Amino acid sequence: MKKLFIIILCILIALAFFYRYPSENIRIGNEDQVYSPAYGRVMSIQKRDDNTIFIAIFLSPLDIHYQFSPVSGVVKSIEYDATGKFELAYELNKSSENEKCIHTIENKNGEFKVYQIAGMLVRRITYYDSVGERLESGQKLSLIHFGSRVDIIIPKADKFVLRVKKGDYVSGSNTMLGEYVTN
Repeated sequence: MKKLFIIILCILIALAFFYRYPSENIRIGNEDQVYSPAYGRVMSIQKRDDNTIFIAIFLSPLDIHYQFSPVSGVVKSIEYDATGKFELAYELNKSSENEKCIHTIENKNGEFKVYQIAGMLVRRITYYDSVGERLESGQKLSLIHFGSRVDIIIPKADKFVLRVKKGDYVSGSNTMLGEYVTN
């Protein structure tokens, strides 16, 4: 009986640690600075031919698994793809076909896409926003249950200055990914 109690207590402590919620760092009206939508390690940064920047962030089981709006703007769409697979989230080539939720947030700089990608152990993504809602930078967006990945597509790469590099650890809305420069 004592062993069972210890096992249950350890599981409850692990779940409380996993579902911990950090204090929100909301920046009202912030449309030129882009903050990390997640806590985790930057796996990949790619400047694409369509004048966007792709950033992939891997969330280990020890990271906070809530996601936050990277910019202030209006939610244009939320697409939930439940037909995907459950490959390992850190395998960029395979996990792009995983189950995912895609948020499109629009502001004066264009459309930002935030992909919450379910990993091998994950079977659920919970989101808290709705289409047409105005989000402020740093506001709670969603929660991916257990190991996962968050990708962000940043528009107007030619006017955007990156402040992170591959391998950096990002701390959600406490870490600026970059900002738009005005000429």
